[in-house]
Amino acid sequence: MINSYKQLGTRYLKKNMKRTILTLVGIVLSVALISTIGLFMKGSQLSQIENIKKLNGVSFHVGISDYDEEILNKIKFNPQIESFGLMSQGDIVPVGDVSVQMNFSDHHALKYLTYSLLDGKLPTNDHEAAVDPWVLPYIKKDLQIGDSFELEGKTYQLVGLLNNSEFTQKNKEGRLLTYKSKFAIGEGRILIEINEKANFNEVLDELKLMTEDNNIDINTQLIQALKPESDQSLLAILVIVVSIVVISTIVVIYNAFQISVVERMKQFGLLRSIGATRKQIRQIVMKEAVVLAVIAIPIGIVCSLLALAILQTIFLIVLSDGQNITIFNVDWKIMLISSLLTLIAVLASSYYPAFFAGKISPLLAISSRLSIKKEAIKKQKNTVLRKPLSFPLSMALKNVKRNKNRYLVTILSIIISSVLFITFSSLMDIAFSSKFMNDSPAKSDLTVYLQNDNQASSESLQIMDQLKLIRNVSEVSEQNLSFRIVLKDTAQSLVTVEDIQKTIGNKHSITVSNHFEENKVKKESVLVIKVLVYAFIVVIVIIGSLNILNTITISIMIRRKELAALKSIGMSQRDLKKMIIYEALIYGFSGSLQGIFFGCILSYIIYLAASGVLKVAWTIPYEACFITFSAALFISYLSVLLPLRRIQQDNIIDTIREE
Repeated sequence: MINSYKQLGTRYLKKNMKRTILTLVGIVLSVALISTIGLFMKGSQLSQIENIKKLNGVSFHVGISDYDEEILNKIKFNPQIESFGLMSQGDIVPVGDVSVQMNFSDHHALKYLTYSLLDGKLPTNDHEAAVDPWVLPYIKKDLQIGDSFELEGKTYQLVGLLNNSEFTQKNKEGRLLTYKSKFAIGEGRILIEINEKANFNEVLDELKLMTEDNNIDINTQLIQALKPESDQSLLAILVIVVSIVVISTIVVIYNAFQISVVERMKQFGLLRSIGATRKQIRQIVMKEAVVLAVIAIPIGIVCSLLALAILQTIFLIVLSDGQNITIFNVDWKIMLISSLLTLIAVLASSYYPAFFAGKISPLLAISSRLSIKKEAIKKQKNTVLRKPLSFPLSMALKNVKRNKNRYLVTILSIIISSVLFITFSSLMDIAFSSKFMNDSPAKSDLTVYLQNDNQASSESLQIMDQLKLIRNVSEVSEQNLSFRIVLKDTAQSLVTVEDIQKTIGNKHSITVSNHFEENKVKKESVLVIKVLVYAFIVVIVIIGSLNILNTITISIMIRRKELAALKSIGMSQRDLKKMIIYEALIYGFSGSLQGIFFGCILSYIIYLAASGVLKVAWTIPYEACFITFSAALFISYLSVLLPLRRIQQDNIIDTIREE
């Protein structure tokens, strides 16, 4: 028994389950889009922070050298500074043909250097040391982690290996890092970590006022990754992306409710005729919106978490240290904001259809004349020269023209999906133009540099032949007094370096640079960016495609009675099928062209915002535009196949009699 008009909304949802599910899918896709983008950006930010720390080998934000006690005290008692440490360089100690640079750090500074550790651990006292792997044979033969060695009259225990740097190898100056508890005022430099909740720009301005510009070293890449909002260009890009997503969400949900209201104009007219007020009609539609939102929001959140879990699994499979990359980051704040945004979007987008439903005139609604618009007859000129259109195409054009409201509602989904794809494709191009992508790994695993510039060409050929004979060497190429070597097994790079030193280093003055670890970090950093970007595009494509399918399917399904009437007056099933397909293609054609136009404009706006961060050139995204146009036509065609099957099975008389 119905005790209130509001119960009619839930009754309608239960009775028309297929239509309810289609509307529900639209809301689920919308909340999934917002939450996935939010969680995706958070996970991408964390991943980028880890990549920057690995590439640079350090995690401090600012370094200050040539300091005094006053500067040290200002840093020490600054509440916006999380922690600070001290690090200094000592003597350069000759060890055979190379030398070792002594480095000293306290406990806080050592924490900032954990990303430069290749194996083992960092020293905890002044009798322990971490050393570059390539310099170990020069210090002591067969030196392994846990062994002791003597350097500069002091005995150290080797506890860790630092990552190999091409710069240190080429200059034949290795690094030794050990612990030091007490530093003299002004010794070395101060390494600073700023509190993540602090205003970074404010803290940096304070630090710059303390000393001269040449005494301060700012880890700009890491700070930009930690605080993207501190950069106006990045903030502009973020605002554009979020605005596009929120607007698209409102439009998609609005489409679903507007189509639902248009379909039920006769029902609302009957309710008005028996005494229902405009307010009660609005409450029916708004309650439907709330019920659907309450059901759809949790499902959308789960879908977004599932998408991130799949992405995390891909990282575990593709990357050797994928377990260290955390994309699956459950941020309750982002999920709560996504839920609230979707709820607001649902209420906002359903308000106008509810307001429209309340204004329906009972007499016009019952007579089903609201959706019919009489237009002035226009005389056609030069009809003899015009090629006559086929009957189904002519009917399709008239149907589209007859109900412009339904036409606009339908193509809005196509426009939004096209704009999303083109915009995020442009973001993908910007990401691939970033420093991380351009800072590509070395083309070789090892590089052998000749120290003698006057080396004879015959000797160079002899060295190349000897390098080819080394067992782990796959390819050797000569370039500018150096030999680039590709290894068969990169895991045996250290052993191969020793073999080269034994066979060639004894006869010629050479320097061997091992790029294995450096290449590995760079390759994985590039791969992470590619996986993130392509996964993001896949999510956008799936959600955009489902939105188009959902909207066009609803648009066709609500016209079953009209289509049955056409069949009853003699229209063949074949012509009816052609007419519906032509309509879908018109939607796809018109929507994709408009989406391409607005997408290119937004692409250019994003380029203007990104030009402050990256030096990239803007070009019209022809490839994305072509994919958008082709995909819109294809998806529009697919979207009518299921409704067509249902319409073919309908009984003409029963469908016409439906109320």
